[in-house]
Amino acid sequence: MNLTKLRNEQIRLIKYLEEGGYSKTVISEIKSEIKNVLKYGKYYDSYLDYYENYIKVTYSSKNARRRKYYSLTVIMNFDIYDEYPTRNHYKHKLIDNSNYAKLNDNFKKIIDNYKQEAIKQNKKENTIKNNSIAGASFLIFMQNKGYDNILDITENDILDYISDDNGNFKYSSLYLKSAKYVLKENISYFEEIKNIIELFPIIYTPIKNIEYLTDEEIEKVKSIVNDDNTDIPLRDKAIIILLLYTGLRRSDIANLKLSNIDWQNEKINIVQEKTQEPLELPLLPIIGNALFNYITKERPKVNYDNIFIKLNANLPIKADAINAIVKKVFGLLNIRQNKRKGTHIFRYKIATLLLKNEIPQVIISQILGHKSPETLKYYLSADFSHLKQCALSIETFEKEKEVQL
Repeated sequence: MNLTKLRNEQIRLIKYLEEGGYSKTVISEIKSEIKNVLKYGKYYDSYLDYYENYIKVTYSSKNARRRKYYSLTVIMNFDIYDEYPTRNHYKHKLIDNSNYAKLNDNFKKIIDNYKQEAIKQNKKENTIKNNSIAGASFLIFMQNKGYDNILDITENDILDYISDDNGNFKYSSLYLKSAKYVLKENISYFEEIKNIIELFPIIYTPIKNIEYLTDEEIEKVKSIVNDDNTDIPLRDKAIIILLLYTGLRRSDIANLKLSNIDWQNEKINIVQEKTQEPLELPLLPIIGNALFNYITKERPKVNYDNIFIKLNANLPIKADAINAIVKKVFGLLNIRQNKRKGTHIFRYKIATLLLKNEIPQVIISQILGHKSPETLKYYLSADFSHLKQCALSIETFEKEKEVQL
């Protein structure tokens, strides 16, 4: 293994772990493992070889092997991919047990082709990952049935993949679309794959009624974030206010930068994480005041451009933290305890409020940052004020006469 980078830059990894609030035990184990790798790693071709040899020559406990595996994975991700861990999560695994790793070369090439095309189209990393997982799931199923060439697959094989013994669908329409995306991006490599794509049945997903915040719940949320006597951090209040008045997605709030705020022109300018489309929103006074209070009174002095920083570590918050903040506020208010609590309910509320006030749908889509106005159709099922206008009166229907016994 080439350990030059690890030898020269190991301090950077340790500093990240210390600032990220990792336990002293974890940091100590990773430090110790770095010393071992630097001492013995030159005798091995890879981190996996190093780990497998450790398993062979030691009689370590299961817990010791688990800790060794974690430390080596963190070090490998930093050394080879220049990536830091996110708590117990890391992007690249020491041992790859994924479906992709088990595919034959022909099927692996289909996933590889998809990734190349998706990268050319600037698809999001998470989209590429999820579609690849769905595609690999489909291909490993076919490989286990004995196929090594996708063009030999029949319609019955595809039906076996998507349905169980009772004829019920095993996968959502979205998951199957992901598998089909992978196949479609291979058409330029061999056109015959069109025939396989056409064998997939169309599965319609019914649109469910969307939950959103009621007017009463909105007022309760407003009251708690405007109350100076609550113990809610200024950071959390600013986040809730952004949700209430902008409908921004949680990922965009987590990624919000100091440089995104145009204080002079009272604008918020971002590039949305989900769509990669630019979005400009007004910096309303209530939003500006909440952000200003947090930035000047509570936000720690860090080098990050991200506005929102963790309370217990000098690191930017992640999107999942936004959900946790919302859940905490709802808990304090004792609302929505057995209902949907995600941040999307704020977006639904803004959409229905704008629809109720006869704002054109194209404008609403722009405010919510939709890439296509078609996306708004999922919000229409919650537009009760207009749905009531479509309801049929039962006054004209004949009532059945009561039968006297």
